[in-house]
Formats: sequence, structure tokens, C-alpha cells
Amino acid sequence: MKMMKRVLAICSLPLVSAASVYDYRADLASVTINNGPVWYDTTGGTIQAHGGSVIKVDSTYYWIGEDKLHDSATFRNVVCYSSPDLKNWKWVSYPLKPSSHAELASSKIERPKVIYNQTTGKYVMWMHYENATDYSLGRVAVASSNSVCGSYTYHGSFRPLGYESRDMTVFKDEDGSAYLMSASNSGTGTNGSLASFKLTNDYLNVSTFLGWVAENGHREAPAIAKQGGRYFLITSGASGWYPNQARYMTATSMNGPWSAAQNLGNSSTFYSQSNFILPVQGTSATTYLYMGNRWNPSRLGDSRYIWLPLTLNGANATASLEWRSQWNIDAVTGAVSYPNLVNHALGKTATASSSASGFAASRVNDGNYQAEWKASGVTWPSWWQVDLGATRNIQEVDISWFLYNGSEAYHQYRIEHSTNGTTWTTIDRTTNKTYGFTTDPVNFNARYVRIVLVNAVLWNNPNNWYTPTLYEVQLLGG
Repeated sequence: MKMMKRVLAICSLPLVSAASVYDYRADLASVTINNGPVWYDTTGGTIQAHGGSVIKVDSTYYWIGEDKLHDSATFRNVVCYSSPDLKNWKWVSYPLKPSSHAELASSKIERPKVIYNQTTGKYVMWMHYENATDYSLGRVAVASSNSVCGSYTYHGSFRPLGYESRDMTVFKDEDGSAYLMSASNSGTGTNGSLASFKLTNDYLNVSTFLGWVAENGHREAPAIAKQGGRYFLITSGASGWYPNQARYMTATSMNGPWSAAQNLGNSSTFYSQSNFILPVQGTSATTYLYMGNRWNPSRLGDSRYIWLPLTLNGANATASLEWRSQWNIDAVTGAVSYPNLVNHALGKTATASSSASGFAASRVNDGNYQAEWKASGVTWPSWWQVDLGATRNIQEVDISWFLYNGSEAYHQYRIEHSTNGTTWTTIDRTTNKTYGFTTDPVNFNARYVRIVLVNAVLWNNPNNWYTPTLYEVQLLGG
């Protein structure tokens, strides 16, 4: 008889009240997640688990992902870390290495996802497989092991039922059925549509093609969760290493049909790309954790991890994602809490250097990531300003910027603040090279805050044709 282990699968979990999940309290078991900085393991090394997934075995979480320490897309290792609390990660092993099989010696291995098969007692790893030189193969690869961080036996790479497969994920349902969702080609080009498959009972292959999802939508980076009897599929657009707007779809069956895509988060998904959804089922609450990649294509080993609480409501078929530079989670109880910060800009009087018809300055601080202010013409610099009504202490400035898919740009800007509207102090951010979303830790007291849009630098065009645009500005403080 095989020893049975209690493994947390991505499955249907009960919806808990907002009060129980977001009760702000200091719990001794609570740990702080900091989004943006480099994350280190317990030995002081940088965590290399890019594109990975988390699986819980008994009371321990295991994070399995890509080693990019060599700053290359080529395969170096799959890495496994362990943690009791989702914060303190211990390096455990390299479950899969280039020496594991001849086919891996010169290759790319991306987005490793591990699920546990209760029948066979095997941990099964699915991956995106390519040769070392390009992305022409469009295959999945499969490996398995008797232990979650043990040495995996490599079973080879293939196109599932002959279909191309690139960015992918696997999802295990509560009844033990498992599924593959991957960026594929329905006849309109690479990554033109998502392909959905059911896996064989041993999880080592696919048995059935379930159909096309988001057909001709050019979506990739799929991540799946289930809440309240409803499946949620989060994807990104196809824009290479650059961030873009995440969208989600829902269905009552993995066979579909899937709903029309809805926007999730802001225009750049807070400068991240969807990767995995981890349900943290605690003793008092269940939290769904969005795991995103903040890619750095020039130094892939320095790419960062963006983890945010994800609100899923199966009854209403809705999902929402908010930015948190810092937040706390208790992995035992499942409870989440946040620093006591207020968005002082929300709903306050806003003005601008100019406004195009229908794009008023008030749209920047209305709490809606999808509503933007736009200047009346291509005039740089331009500015947007808010009157907070009284002097407030500001500790963080979060800005959601405009991005054009295929011609993305980073913005050079200044933050100016004043207590009287006459004398101004400047924080110079004209050296910024972050795309889509910026978060600036600050500490100033002001009634008036102005964002000066100095320039937009397009990666593929020396000329700035952008119209000055802001989607949302949040001024957070006590």
C-alpha cells in the first residue's frame, strides 16, 4: 500500500466573509509579503522559482520553479523550496536538471507545475518545452517523482494530440480529474488561442481535446482556480516580456463554455504577468493568492515575484485584484491583513494642464483602474493635480500608466507636492524605466500633489507619439 499524503490541490473551496479574511489584526503566525524587492531564501541566496507553482503537502508548502540565475531563457534547473508559512523559503533540491535526460541538455523549460496523483502516488510535473535556440517546437514536457522535491523521471516532450503548446498550466479538480490549458494555435498564428485538454488518469498525458478558449484572443500565461462551483481562468495578453492587462474568464465546467473576458487589476496587472493561483485554506478563512512574475528580460535571474490576495466570487462570477506593496498572511488560519493606509486622493478635486473631451482629470482618482484622464493633445510635459482638502501625510504614490500593446513605453515623471499651492517640492523620477505601474515610497506632508508627465520612452520607436495619459493615482498615508 502506498503511503497517502494530504496534498492541497487547486480545487473548490468555500467562500468566506470579507470580514473573516481581511480582519486587520496582529497575529503571531502572520508574515509580511513585500512586493517589489528581491526575495531571499533562508541561506541568503536569491529565490529562483520563476514561472513556478506551489503545492502543499501535509503542513508544508513547496515552491517549484525555474532557475534563472544565469540570466538566460535556456534551461538551468528546476528548483524546489519549502516553507511552513509562505514567507521563509528553504532551498531543498534541483528536482530536474539538464543532466536528467539527453533532451534537456540544450533546451528551454518554462512554467513547471506540479500536481499529485492520489492513485499512483506520484507527483507529476508539466512544463513548456522548447529547444535552446528558439520557440519553434511548441511542446509540453512531463516528469514524475515519488516525492515532491525528489529526483524526477523525465518522460519526454510532445505536442498534446498534435496541438502546439507554449505558456501552460495544469489544474487538478476536487474529483481528481486534471486538465491542461495552454497557449496554442487554432490557425491564426502562435498563441492565437488557448487549447484545453483533459489529462489521462495517471496525469502523464492528455486524453481529450476539450476545445478552444479565448479563440483568436492572443492570450497566454494561464492560471486556474475554482471557487463556489465556478472555474476562474486568468490570462495575460501576448506582449513578450512587457506587462499588459490581465483578464479573467469563468465557467461552470472545465469543458466550457467560458465567459467573455473581463479586465483584472490595472492596465499592466501592476507590472506583472499571471502565473499561478494558490488557494490557502486555513482554519478560519480561505485566501486565493495571485502569483505573478515581474520579468526583467535583461537580467532574468533578477525578475521579481508579485503575490497579491485575489478576490474570487463564484456565486457572482466576479474577480478583483488590488495592489498592495505590503500585506500580511497567516498560512495557518488563512487570514489576510493590511497596513492601515488610506488613499487620500480618492474622490478629491482634480485638475490638469488640459483634458480631452470625455477624459476629465477626475477619472484619475475615482478608484476605477479602467477610466483614464487624457490631455487634449500630444503635449509634453503635461500635468495632473489633486487638492486633498487638507494637509495629509503621504507615504506611497502609486501610478497606473498608459501602455500600448506592441509599442510599450516607460514614463519619466516628477512628483511635486505643496502645502499651500504656491511653494512646491519636487521628487524627480525622470530616471524611471519601469513599465506600466510605478510605486514610490515617500514621506511628505502636503495638501496639493501634482504628477508632471515629462516624457514617454517607447522601446521600439525613438519618437514619443503617446498622448499624456494617466489611469489611476493613489496617494497612500496614515
